[in-house]
Amino acid sequence: MIKVLLSQDIHPEGRKLLEGKFDVRIAPGAAEADLIEAAKDVEAIILRTNAKITRKVIENAPKLKIISRTGAGVDNVDVDAATEKGILVCNLPAVNNVSVAEHTVALIMHLAKQLSTMDRAVREGKWNMRNSNIAVELEGKILGVVGMGNIGALVAKKCHDGLGMKILAYDPYTEERFKDYDYEFTDDLEELFRRSDFVTLHCPDTPETRGMVKRDLIYSMKPTAYLINTARGTLVDEKSLIMALKERRIAGAGLDVFTEEPPKEDNELLKLDNVVLSPHSAAMTKEATTRMSTEAAQAVVDYFEGRQPKYIFNGNELRKKGIRLYFEMEKLL
Repeated sequence: MIKVLLSQDIHPEGRKLLEGKFDVRIAPGAAEADLIEAAKDVEAIILRTNAKITRKVIENAPKLKIISRTGAGVDNVDVDAATEKGILVCNLPAVNNVSVAEHTVALIMHLAKQLSTMDRAVREGKWNMRNSNIAVELEGKILGVVGMGNIGALVAKKCHDGLGMKILAYDPYTEERFKDYDYEFTDDLEELFRRSDFVTLHCPDTPETRGMVKRDLIYSMKPTAYLINTARGTLVDEKSLIMALKERRIAGAGLDVFTEEPPKEDNELLKLDNVVLSPHSAAMTKEATTRMSTEAAQAVVDYFEGRQPKYIFNGNELRKKGIRLYFEMEKLL
C-alpha cells in the first residue's frame, strides 16, 4: 500500500479521504533528522507549517513523488530540490484567504479601538479609562498594504468598502489589476510606511522579501501608526520593531507571526503592552482548517488515482524537465 507521511495530524475530514487507500503515518517530530527517517520509504508527504522538507529530506526519500501543502506558502519546502527529483509540490493558493484577511482586519480594529487596554481596565476596576480617548476611528485612515496578492487585495477591499479606509498599496507585480479601483499605488516602500496610519504585510517569504521591513522603514512610520503582520515573521527586523515599540516610536503592532516560532519566553514582544499577538493562527479557523486538510489530501488522492492535482506550484519547471502533468487516467492504487 502506498505510504503517506503527515508532518502533523490533519483534520478528520482530510483523514477520511486517505483511509483505506493509503498507509498513513505521522512524523514523530519536526526536526530534520526525524523527517529523514520518517520519509525514507514514503511516496507522498502532506505538509503543515510545523516542519520543513529540506534538500536532505528529499534526497533521502527515493520513493517520494508528491509533497502536498495544507496552505498557500511553500517556503517550508526546498522546491528546487523537489523539482530536480521530479517531485510535484502542490499548494492551496486560495484556501485560507478569507480567514487570514478577516484576522488581519480584526487586528486592525482591535488596535484602533484599544480593546486589550479597555478589557484590562474594566477587569481592574479602572472605569475612568473610558475617558482616555485613546481609541481612533478607522474611516478616512490610510491603510498601507504591502503585497496585493489574494489576501492583501481582500484586506484592502474589506477595509476600503467596509470601513471607509483609504488604500495605499505597494506591489510591483499586480498594480495593473487594480487600475479601476479607488486605490493609490506607490513604487516607494518608504513612502508607504511614512504616510500610512496602518501598515499590513502580505508577502511570501522569499530572498527578495526576507528582512524587507528594516529599522529605517519602521522608524519612518508615524508615532500614531500601527504595523500588522499576518504573513511571515521573517519579513520584519524583529529587534528593530521591539525597540520602536519600547520607545513608543510607533503606536503598536498586531502580530500573528514571529521570526522564531513559537517565540522564546524571553522574547520582549511577549512583555509589551502595545502589541496584540496570536500564535500563527490567522488561517486556522474551523472552516479553513477543514478545507486545508481535505484539499491537501485530495491532491494526493488525485495524483495516485491518475488525475492531475488542482494546484501544482512547480508545474512550469516540471514541464521544462519533460514531466507530463496531465496524468493517465489509469488507476495507480
